[in-house]
Amino acid sequence: MNTVLYNQCVKEHSDSLMRYAFKVCGSREDSADAVQEAYIRLWSHRGEVNSEKVKSWLFTAVYRILIDWYRKNKRIQNPGEMPEQAAEENLSIGHYSDPVVRALDSLSPTQKSIVMLRDIEEYPYEEIAEIMDLSLSQVKVYLFRARKKLRISLEPLRSGKKDK
Repeated sequence: MNTVLYNQCVKEHSDSLMRYAFKVCGSREDSADAVQEAYIRLWSHRGEVNSEKVKSWLFTAVYRILIDWYRKNKRIQNPGEMPEQAAEENLSIGHYSDPVVRALDSLSPTQKSIVMLRDIEEYPYEEIAEIMDLSLSQVKVYLFRARKKLRISLEPLRSGKKDK
């Protein structure tokens, strides 16, 4: 991969990568950092990445970066150890006021990523499997379970609309 192809990849895929990362983590700063880290990794591995598979490679990189950050942040047991600004962002009422956001946040990181890739970004099952390094059947099972959990979480909204 040369500089021209790399710059073309940045132009073509940055928006969808940012959208995906934001839907998964909910933070613009973390999304931008994850996408930037993915592009740094792409440049570092430019000789190994097939130009026809760059898009999948980038989504895989962003997914793995976000999963690593999730695991790292999950280890923080005491919210007092978190920087004050980060604690406020994570605990703010506005972040959890939307029932759809709360329902998505209740999913595991893998389920949430699959829902985002399939239902928001409209990726085919095969590409999701490749991005997330899962089998096709695993993707379908995770998606089925995630949708079922979302349906249960959002049921009060549906029944509330019927009553009006």
